[in-house]
Amino acid sequence: MVQEEASESDKDSNQIAAAASPQNVELALTSDHDRASRTETPELTSLAKVIVLAFCMCNTFLSVGFAVGLGVVFVEILDVFDASRTQTSLMQSLCFGLIFTGALVCGPIVAKIGPGNSVVLGGILSMAGCVGATFAPGVNVLIVTVGVITGIGHCFSYLSSFVAVGRVLTVRKGMGVSLITATSNLGAFVYPQLNRLALDEYGWRSTFLLLAGLNFHLCISGLILRCLTKPIYKTKSEKDPKKKSLVQELHLHLFKNGPFVIVLLLQLPIWCFYTGEIVFIVDVAETRGYDLEAASFLLSALTVAYVPGNLVGGMLHTVFKIPGLISCSMALVICGLLSITFVYFSSYAVMMTLAVGHGFLLAVVEVSAPIIVEQMTDPASYSAALSYLFGITGFADISSGPASGAIRDVTGNYLLMFYLAGGFAMLMALVCICLEIWMRRKRMAPAETTISIETVDSYL
Repeated sequence: MVQEEASESDKDSNQIAAAASPQNVELALTSDHDRASRTETPELTSLAKVIVLAFCMCNTFLSVGFAVGLGVVFVEILDVFDASRTQTSLMQSLCFGLIFTGALVCGPIVAKIGPGNSVVLGGILSMAGCVGATFAPGVNVLIVTVGVITGIGHCFSYLSSFVAVGRVLTVRKGMGVSLITATSNLGAFVYPQLNRLALDEYGWRSTFLLLAGLNFHLCISGLILRCLTKPIYKTKSEKDPKKKSLVQELHLHLFKNGPFVIVLLLQLPIWCFYTGEIVFIVDVAETRGYDLEAASFLLSALTVAYVPGNLVGGMLHTVFKIPGLISCSMALVICGLLSITFVYFSSYAVMMTLAVGHGFLLAVVEVSAPIIVEQMTDPASYSAALSYLFGITGFADISSGPASGAIRDVTGNYLLMFYLAGGFAMLMALVCICLEIWMRRKRMAPAETTISIETVDSYL
């Protein structure tokens, strides 16, 4: 009897010790926090989620479509003000680049006031920029109104749409992000044709006034999102998390991650010249003797090919389990060959085929980048890593117009732009393959028992 009582007391003490272990305590606290967050954060109905997704798709349609559609207006502005391509291209490259780069500044504002209010703010800014453009006496005013003011406005709309979908959709977030991305590329297909028809009928000043009216719809969309997401963003947790230091908020330890830094640097040469192809493809077609209608169809074909490219890029990773670096390198090699081929063929059918191929392959590269970042970083710093990725991509987009425009002004044609785009694409593909081999060898190496400083920082 004494032995049985002793054994039972030993079992009880072991159970108490196990329950009091740090891992179990952490699990218990985590489960309590999860249960508290579930009870504190209300769940929207299925209909409300569908409506939120639909309006977020409309937001990205208007934002990205507006930026890409400026490629058609660019040609008209060149003729009206007789300005250089380097200067005029800043109007589109700034607008397109700020949609992504502005996330570094707009992100905290969106987190503070919520996605609905942010979309309203973006609609007001984008509408004001287009209205101001109708009174522009020169290119410099268009750069400020359309490039900067409207670009920042569309950044609020674009970023808020991803934030809202990521917060509202609790199960199928990947599907929601795919739909938003595909819809933005549909906008890039529609807007060039819309701008072409408006330019033929009303002129460039009235075209910007029409675009201002379309941007005003972002305010309506933002008000609806605000009403639907109000139960979520008005809910506050009972226990506020501890304030983090600036280093922890910015996740600067990511820059100690060698592969991640390499991937960031790869974005600069890739998108600097390929965004330049998107900006100047209408002008390229016109210099080869095609009218504005035919040239704008090339831009629409390039951008609409992004839709199946995004879907295929996601399937390569999720279905076929192909690493992001491998799919990115394969797409870059083929895209580089197509860019060089663009120099030697002026037939419209060949140019259309090459434009579709560019759009499809660039979409695969675009989808692969977040997948690569997710594989290289931890979940706690993933959002910050994406912000840095979008920021670098935005800087490349901003520099693409002046760089490619300067090439055209100095050499008299765009041939060097296509050569540089193709050469850098194949070089970056080689870097991606080497990076994948390096990471595989690193994963196969025996694990060390020491704790790195990066791991400690990520958990602080």
